[in-house]
Amino acid sequence: MRIVWLCLLGAISYLVSMLVLFPAAPVVDRIRPHLGLVALDGVSGKLYSGVVSSVRSTDDLLPLELQNVAWTVSPGSLLQGGAGARISFDGYGGGGSGLVSRQWNGEVVVSDFKFTAEAKALEPLLPVPIASFAGELSGTIDQIVLANNLLQRLGGQLTWSNAALERPVPTALGTVQVLIEPEADLSHVVNLSAEGGDVTMNGTVTVRQNGDFAADVLLSPAPGASPEVVNGLRQMGRPDAQGRVRLQRQGNVNRLM
Repeated sequence: MRIVWLCLLGAISYLVSMLVLFPAAPVVDRIRPHLGLVALDGVSGKLYSGVVSSVRSTDDLLPLELQNVAWTVSPGSLLQGGAGARISFDGYGGGGSGLVSRQWNGEVVVSDFKFTAEAKALEPLLPVPIASFAGELSGTIDQIVLANNLLQRLGGQLTWSNAALERPVPTALGTVQVLIEPEADLSHVVNLSAEGGDVTMNGTVTVRQNGDFAADVLLSPAPGASPEVVNGLRQMGRPDAQGRVRLQRQGNVNRLM
């Protein structure tokens, strides 16, 4: 029995040494052909802890790019039924950090994720440059669960401070709040609100796992809103006696991409 424990200890010591001492670059080079539309540049560090200077998507529809993407293996993930690492990154005028793990059942879980960004810096991600924005974004993702590349669960919140639409119609939006809550049937409810600007907003968007969505949002012009803002709301729908416009839409998210 003692020999078995010694062999087990030796195997564990070897694995730990591989993580701590083995360079990450050769491993990344081996898996690079399997990364699909993801390009990694400037890999340094060890398997246990390292940095990629640039991670970018080569997909023209979503040209996402992050800098200084760092990881540190999280031993605590083993106690939660998986293997994971704590990551951090810079990009789009801000950055973020969180824990990413792969469970033994194949699920990918992202938790304790926090991020910041500048709204202006995100404009290149728009499929068509039809608008320009200003303001600061900050958010917290409590948990994301993916199984078989399908979203199972997403919960978190996003705050857009000093929110503004610069074009086509300059509109101050004040503070925009987005709260995402998962439902029991694998659908999600997105609660929207905005106050302190030219337009107030309240409403919800329900999104199902297959991409079907139903939106019900009420937009109200502030007393001091400019005629251009009021006219812009009227073009979005028929206003009531107070000038409020109720948007009710149904469709599929995948068909909008």
